[in-house]
Amino acid sequence: MAKTAGRQVEVGLGIEATPGTAVAETVFLQHTAFSMQAIAEKELFVSARGIRNQSSNSMIKRKYSGGSITVIPNVVNAPYLFGLTLGSVSSALASGETAVYEHTITVQNTNASMKTATMTVAEGAIQTAQYTNVVVDSLNLEVSDGYATATLELLGQFPGTDTQSESYTQETEFAYHNMAVKFGTSVSNANSGSATPLKSVTLNIANNVQLDEAFLSGSNEVAANGFVAGPLEITGSYSLHFENTTELAKYKANTKNAMVISFTGASIGSAETEEINIALGKVILTGPPIEYNLDGLLVLNQEFTVEYDSTDTDIKVIVTNEDAGSNY
Repeated sequence: MAKTAGRQVEVGLGIEATPGTAVAETVFLQHTAFSMQAIAEKELFVSARGIRNQSSNSMIKRKYSGGSITVIPNVVNAPYLFGLTLGSVSSALASGETAVYEHTITVQNTNASMKTATMTVAEGAIQTAQYTNVVVDSLNLEVSDGYATATLELLGQFPGTDTQSESYTQETEFAYHNMAVKFGTSVSNANSGSATPLKSVTLNIANNVQLDEAFLSGSNEVAANGFVAGPLEITGSYSLHFENTTELAKYKANTKNAMVISFTGASIGSAETEEINIALGKVILTGPPIEYNLDGLLVLNQEFTVEYDSTDTDIKVIVTNEDAGSNY
C-alpha cells in the first residue's frame, strides 16, 4: 500500500456564502499542526438479556467533525483566520493606493449565527476529504522568540469527499521581531504612543460554540446553520522585564488600558506595508503579575481579559494586503 507522510497533507479553505454549502478553496494554509477529522459519537445499548456482556447493540448518536490547525500568520491567511473567528469583514482600498487594501474585521453581534467555511484536505493519494459548515470555536495567538503561531479549534459537518488543485503564495511569515505592542488610554492613544518591549504575548478569542444546540430531531448530523456562538471571551497574557512599577500599578488599581498588537512586513503599493493590527479596546489585568526567576531577571507576567468599551468596542483587526477581499 502507498504510505503518506504528514508533510504531504494539503489544506485548502474557502468562505461559504451559505452555511453548509460547499465552495472552492481560495487559500491554502501552510500548517505546522493539523488534526481535523470525522467524529462519530457512539452510544451503547446496555440492558439485561441473560448474558454477562454489558452491551448488545450500538448506534451513532451524533456525526460531525472537529480538530485544529496551527499556522504562521501572514497577511494572506490572516483575514481568513480572524474573519472566520469574529464574523464580520469589510474591505476597502488603502488611502492613496490603487492596489493595496485594508480589511477591517470585527465581531458579528447581530445574531448568534457564525461565518462558515469549506475545508478541503488532500491526504496524499489516500483521500481528499471535504468538511463543510466549518466554524472557529477558538483562535489562540502565541508570540515569543520565534515565529508567531495561530491555532484554530474547529467544528464542522461530517466530512464527504472532494478534489483539490493546490496553489500557494509566499508572504512574510510574521515572527517575534515583526511585532510591536502599544498601550494607552484608548486605541487612538495607544497607536500614537511608543511600543513597550515585551518577552511574549498570547491572545485567545473563544466563541464557545454551542455544540449541543447544533443537533435537532430527525437527524444525527448537524442542522443547517446549526453552529451558534456562545459568550465571546477574549483573554491573554504578556510578559516583560520588571524594570519599574508602572505595569504592577495597573493590576493593583484595576487600570483599564487599550492594547494594540501589530505585525509589520514588507513594503507594498506606493507607501504601504503588509500589516496585521489587532486593537483590544479595554484590557483589565486579572492575575498577580510577578514571576521570580533566581537564575535570570525578574519578570512580570500579566494575565488579562478584554472588556467591552462603548468607544473602542472589544476587538478590531485590520489586515493590509494586496487582495481585494472578495473571497473573505
